[in-house]
Amino acid sequence: MKPILIYDGNCGFCLYWINIWKNKTKDRVEYAPYQSVANQFPQISLDQFERSVQLVKPDGEITEGAKAVLQVLAYNPSLVWLLRTYQNCSLFAKVAEVTYYFVAKHRSTLSSVLRWFSKGKLKLDL
Repeated sequence: MKPILIYDGNCGFCLYWINIWKNKTKDRVEYAPYQSVANQFPQISLDQFERSVQLVKPDGEITEGAKAVLQVLAYNPSLVWLLRTYQNCSLFAKVAEVTYYFVAKHRSTLSSVLRWFSKGKLKLDL
C-alpha cells in the first residue's frame, strides 16, 4: 500500500499544488480528493478534511498540514532535507505549520492574488 495524500478536490489552489507535488513524487504517493475517499477514512472528520491535507501512511498513521506535505515530498530523495529540517529545527517546523494554516485559511484570496500577479496565466480554477 502506498501513502495517500487526501485534499480538497473543490479547491483550484489545492489542485495546483497537488499537481506540483505529484510531479515531484511520481508514483510513490497516491493522491485523492476527500470528496471521493472520506468514507474510507472514518477516523478523519469532515472538519479535518476541510482544514488541511491529510496524509495516511501505509502503517495507518495520519498526519496533516505542513508536516504531511513535507512527508510526501520526502518520497522524492532530493527533497528529504525539507522533512529532516522540519524534524530537527523546531523554529522551521513552527513557521512551516503557521504558514501552511495561514495559506489554507486564505487560499481563495491567495488564488486571486496569484492569478492577478501572473496576469491570468496561472490556472487555479477547476
